[in-house]
Amino acid sequence: MKVMVCGKGGAGKTVVTVLMGKILSEHLKVYVVDSDESNIVLPFFLGVSPPKPLVEFVGGKRDEEEFERMEPDIAKALSMAKEGIRLDLLPPEYVSFSPEGVGLLTIGKVREYGEGCACPFNILTRILLGNLVLKDEEIVLVDTDAGVEHVGRGVEETCDAILAVVDPTVESLEVAALLRDIASSLGKRFWVVANKVTREVEGPLREEAARLNLKIDGAVRFDERVYLSCLGRKPLKAETAITDLRRVMQKINLI
Repeated sequence: MKVMVCGKGGAGKTVVTVLMGKILSEHLKVYVVDSDESNIVLPFFLGVSPPKPLVEFVGGKRDEEEFERMEPDIAKALSMAKEGIRLDLLPPEYVSFSPEGVGLLTIGKVREYGEGCACPFNILTRILLGNLVLKDEEIVLVDTDAGVEHVGRGVEETCDAILAVVDPTVESLEVAALLRDIASSLGKRFWVVANKVTREVEGPLREEAARLNLKIDGAVRFDERVYLSCLGRKPLKAETAITDLRRVMQKINLI
């Protein structure tokens, strides 16, 4: 199964992805694909060394038109098996493993002034997911870039489900509503998880979601331990957040 974790910037996609990976690793072989071209902290949160960016495996970043033209060649280069791309067959320098056994792949990062847009990274994510072959016990979580750039590149077509993370802002709910409509049009499973929720904001948040005909499948409470470990660039520690998320994942039948 391939699950895209989406939402507006700052909603907590990376934290939710990492905590989901930890929970799922109790039952499955989990891979996290970091397709956010700007955020560099995911390896810290998993407690791993950053792997080499996958874009280097296919010859480095090029302009988007060239990447589009080269899609069959890129897919072939990534395929280590006749049936398609197998993550367990990629060279070890491109996958880092957490103490729980969660594998991390990084698509690429924008790190140089004037190097161009991040569009090729979304194209590479689409090629990877579209040609990916998973074993029955494997699951992939995709930590996407902020907002909806991946929508424009059609990445959602290559996944099985979309999980939208919302924080207590109307902007995040609007993004989730757009993602809901896209998931519906593509016939994909779709869930909404509210993050950083406090007692005071949960009611108004659910009311505004109802106005958008948006179903919130569960809420993750604000967890001080999460943000202290984030600020310290340390592996994520959580108390209420991981308890809440586990309950949500049981409700939506992810575990």
